[in-house]
Amino acid sequence: MKLIVLKNNLVEGLNSVEGSVGGNSNLPILKNVFLGTDSNNIILTSTNLELATKYFLSGKIIEAGSVTVPFLIFNNIIKNLNTERITLEKKGKYLHVSTDNYEASIYSQESKNFPIIPLIQNKKDSIKINTSTFKNALTNVIVASQYSDIRPEISGVLINFQDKRLTFVATDSFRLAEIILGLDQLKSNFEEVSAIIPLSTASELLRIVSGQKDSEVEIFIDPNQILFKTSTQYIISRLIDGKFPDYRAIIPKQTETEVSINRQEVIDAVKLTKVFAGRASDITISVGENKKFLEIHSADSALGENRYKVPVKLRGEKFSVAFNWRYLLDGLKIYKSEEVVLGVNDSNHPVTIKSTDEPLSLYVVMPIKT
Repeated sequence: MKLIVLKNNLVEGLNSVEGSVGGNSNLPILKNVFLGTDSNNIILTSTNLELATKYFLSGKIIEAGSVTVPFLIFNNIIKNLNTERITLEKKGKYLHVSTDNYEASIYSQESKNFPIIPLIQNKKDSIKINTSTFKNALTNVIVASQYSDIRPEISGVLINFQDKRLTFVATDSFRLAEIILGLDQLKSNFEEVSAIIPLSTASELLRIVSGQKDSEVEIFIDPNQILFKTSTQYIISRLIDGKFPDYRAIIPKQTETEVSINRQEVIDAVKLTKVFAGRASDITISVGENKKFLEIHSADSALGENRYKVPVKLRGEKFSVAFNWRYLLDGLKIYKSEEVVLGVNDSNHPVTIKSTDEPLSLYVVMPIKT
C-alpha cells in the first residue's frame, strides 16, 4: 500500500474516527485505526465494538492495500507535522510516514485481525435530514438523557418515525424533552420505525456533525443497529435493546395555570439565585398574591438567601414549585424564542415548558417534592 494525502484532510479524518477508538485492554487492536483503500477511496476506520466510524478520505492511491496502526501514535505524528503533503507506505510490518523533512516507521498489525464492521441489511428504507436540523433536534433532547445501569432503555435517545413525523425523545425520569420534525424538514420512505440510540452514540454524532453545514444525514435502521451516512463518513452503532417508556403518559394533558415569561430573563434569574441552592440544587419559583411577578428564590441556612422577581402574564391561580435548578435551566435553553410558557398544575406534578414560536418542542420537568 502506498498513498499520498494532504495533512488537513488526514487530520479531519482522524478527528472524525477518534470518538470510536476502543480502550479495551483485553482486545488491544481496538486501540488501532484501520487505514485502507476501496476503489477510489482511502478509508479510515475505528471501532469500540458498540460504535464504528468510517471516514472516506480524498488522496492519491499509488498502490492499494490496508494496514492497522495505534491511533494515538499515528494521530500525534500527523497533527504535529509542519508540511502539507504526506506519503504513507506499508513496508513489511511497518507503516512508513514521510514528508520532505520527516520520516517515521510505525509498527503495524495485520489488517485481517481488525474487527469486521457490521453491515446494515436494510438499504432500501431510510430517513434523510439536513445535518443542521438533525444536530439541533439531537442537541435539544440529549440534555434530558442520562446513563442508567438499572434502566438501560432510557440511557439513550428515542428516534421514532410515525404518522409522517420524526420524533426525538429523551428522559432520565426527572425530566423529558421531545422534538418533532415534519416532512417539510426531512424525507423518508419508512412507513414506521423506532430505535433507541445509546447516549454515547448520540454524543459522538453531535461531535461529528457539529462542523458540517449544508449537508445531509441519511439514516438506515436494522433491528439491532443503525447507520448514519454523510457525504464523507459512516457511523454505525448498536441499538439499545428494550422498549422506551410510555413517556406520553407523564405529559400533562392540560394545565390549570400558565405563566408567560421572558425566557432570557428567567435564565439570568436562575443563574443568579442558584448560588444559595441547597444540596438538592433546589430553587423555588412562585407567583404571589398580586399575580404580576414570578419570584425565583433559593436559601441555605449556612450561607444565606436571595430572590429575583420577573414580570409575568398569568392565566390561572398562584402557585409555588421547587425545582432542581439545572433541570429547569436545561429546559429553558432548548428554545430560541423570546417568550416561553410554564404550565403548572400543582407542586407535585410535572411542569411543562413550551414556546408558541416552537410548537413542536416540549420540555417536561418534575418538581422536587416538599
